[in-house]
Amino acid sequence: MFQKQIDTLKIKKEQQTDQPLKNASKNKKFSTIAILLLIAAIYVAGFSGMAGAASPSLKLTMIEQDPYPAQPGEQLRVWIQAENVGSGTLENVTIRIVQNSPFSISSGDSSKTYSYIYSGSKVYNEFFLSVANDATKGPRDLKVQYRIDDGNWIETTFSINIGGVIDSDSKGTLIVENVTSDPGVFMPGDSGIVWVTLKNNATSPTVTISNKTYETTARIQSIDLYSTDDIVVTSMAMDDLGIIAAGDTIKVPFRITVPENMTDGTYLLTLNVTAGSYQYNIKRTVEIKVDSDGIKSIQSGEPRMNGTNTTIEIDIVNYHQGAVRGVTVIPEAEGMTFYPSEYFIGEMDPDDLYTAKFNVKNTGTGFGNSSNATGMAGGQSITLQTIYYNGDNAHEDVSTISMSTVSMQNPGQQTGGGMFTLKNIAIVVIVLLIAAFGANYYLKKKKNTTLSDYSKEKFQNGKTKFNDWKQKRADAKQTKQQAKQQNKQQDEQQNKQQK
Repeated sequence: MFQKQIDTLKIKKEQQTDQPLKNASKNKKFSTIAILLLIAAIYVAGFSGMAGAASPSLKLTMIEQDPYPAQPGEQLRVWIQAENVGSGTLENVTIRIVQNSPFSISSGDSSKTYSYIYSGSKVYNEFFLSVANDATKGPRDLKVQYRIDDGNWIETTFSINIGGVIDSDSKGTLIVENVTSDPGVFMPGDSGIVWVTLKNNATSPTVTISNKTYETTARIQSIDLYSTDDIVVTSMAMDDLGIIAAGDTIKVPFRITVPENMTDGTYLLTLNVTAGSYQYNIKRTVEIKVDSDGIKSIQSGEPRMNGTNTTIEIDIVNYHQGAVRGVTVIPEAEGMTFYPSEYFIGEMDPDDLYTAKFNVKNTGTGFGNSSNATGMAGGQSITLQTIYYNGDNAHEDVSTISMSTVSMQNPGQQTGGGMFTLKNIAIVVIVLLIAAFGANYYLKKKKNTTLSDYSKEKFQNGKTKFNDWKQKRADAKQTKQQAKQQNKQQDEQQNKQQK
């Protein structure tokens, strides 16, 4: 019995001894798993970082090829645009042309290096190539590569057409008929659309040359609008717009954005149109005007009382070089109510001026109290918010005018003005009374008459002279009529004698 108890104690002791060993084994196993997970996370993060670093952040675009199509044995000029579409600055960027048949560098360098290309900015690279004499007609690949620092080369392939006239049996003439924009004049920060209208200038469906009949359709291979200034053309180039019949037109839109910090002036975009033959390609500049001036609100005169209200007049002037629309003026001031609450004008051309009238009613909320006045001393400020649109871009102008507290008081409160008017009337009456008294005294002493008798005498003399003048005028009129009648009778007698 006793031995059994001892054995039981030994078993318990062994179990107690083994428990820490088991716990240590478990902890070791958990630590190993944690370390492995940490290593895997670091590996994945490093791989992701490498992949992110290697991902392209420079976009290459061929914006011009001259001539089009390229001709065997002749020189070819290509213009490559490189745009940083990433969020950071790219350093030590090299762009190069890969010389592969049938293209080779004819003059200049085959690569260009830029120390910095900032986010959102563009650089332009002009390369001159030679096309091999034995180049076959049709599309051929031109390979352009770039790399950042000493990283891997990243390649972009462009298709170059080699051959003669694409539409050899077409004699249509493509022209740029019109270029417009909405808005017509941009403000800094505006976005809008440039509309390019292309027209086939042919007047008949066919034309005969050297006893051969040709169609007069015009093919548009591609059209592109690009900027070498800070103006951003957000629309991509458009390829293969099809065929335009004689006399027909097509309108092509391009969306552009003017940066907020753009200065006023005229900027030039470049329009490239690739037709069915390089002989009919079009390249021309497109003017974009930027003007930061807009709508201004100006107080046109002093406030005027109108019954219990005060009327103010505000001149709204369009200083912008282009038309604007949706012009609305909204006045606001503490302690005042305006009728109408807002004044709608609508469209305004350049240099237009409109006058808005508002009736202002004092609601008495602190108005005239110097502690509540927000304008000049003894006055109240009125804020004028003018909202308008330049194209689809919303703008506003906020200006402040000051109203005097006297002009805004109710008529019953204008005690100062009333006293001033009565005082003037009293002064005038007193001066007239003194003048009349002095004249009467002078006449009585010097001419032994009174002011009343003197006035009656003068009036009677004047009346007599007037009657005499009236009688003389009547006598002269009668004499003139008699002479006229005598002349008429003499003329009649002479006529009878002649007959």
